[in-house]
Amino acid sequence: MTRGIGETELLSGLPETATAVAGLVTQLGDMWFVMVGIGVVFVLGVRHRSVTNDPATDSVYLLALTVGAYSLTVALKHTFGLPRPPGAATATPPAWIPQLGHAVYESMVTGDGYGFPSGHALKTTVVYGGAALALDVWDRGRQLAVAGAIIALVAASRVVLGVHYVVDVVAGAVVGGLFLAAVVRLTDQRPTRTLALSTGLGLLGFLAAGTSKSALALAVAAVGLVVWVGTDRVRGLNADPAEH
Repeated sequence: MTRGIGETELLSGLPETATAVAGLVTQLGDMWFVMVGIGVVFVLGVRHRSVTNDPATDSVYLLALTVGAYSLTVALKHTFGLPRPPGAATATPPAWIPQLGHAVYESMVTGDGYGFPSGHALKTTVVYGGAALALDVWDRGRQLAVAGAIIALVAASRVVLGVHYVVDVVAGAVVGGLFLAAVVRLTDQRPTRTLALSTGLGLLGFLAAGTSKSALALAVAAVGLVVWVGTDRVRGLNADPAEH
């Protein structure tokens, strides 16, 4: 029994350029792009304070959100065990893409593993939503509008690429929103608490999947927690609870 609503068939006739554009847009929710973005936030914060007045705290907080969202996704995917749409793991590169670019193109427009919920939609909602709430750039309304637009674009790109059904991305965005709200409420946007929560989710994800990536996520959260707590103590930041 499929959980699709006919979107796969409807979008199958889109031109190759639409697939290529969707492949580019979906990178906004890829782990590599998110990690680079967190690095940019830190650098801009250190050099210009144009994005955040506390680059270390906000960058570590966003990293903790990213790892936590990933581990939650892994746990949910392996709990439900629902497949992706047919053909999600394969793609035929357009003739106008050079042979050397075929592997890159295929990695951008395909997906493997379980399909529910969408990890891109969940992670994008958590990270970009978290950034809108934590960073100092622009006013809050504009931050949320930009975050919402990116979330919608990434979610739509996953459906256009045929690697998720609509229900997958909707569920991912909803779960991501609920997760972010819970994290903000439980941790008060403090890196120490968020890293501790992400470590717990990392353990849950590893127990559910047992993969090298889930083990890496657990290690990043656990090591990050230890390093951050140690650095916090060395710098004497415990004197100001708002800083951690």
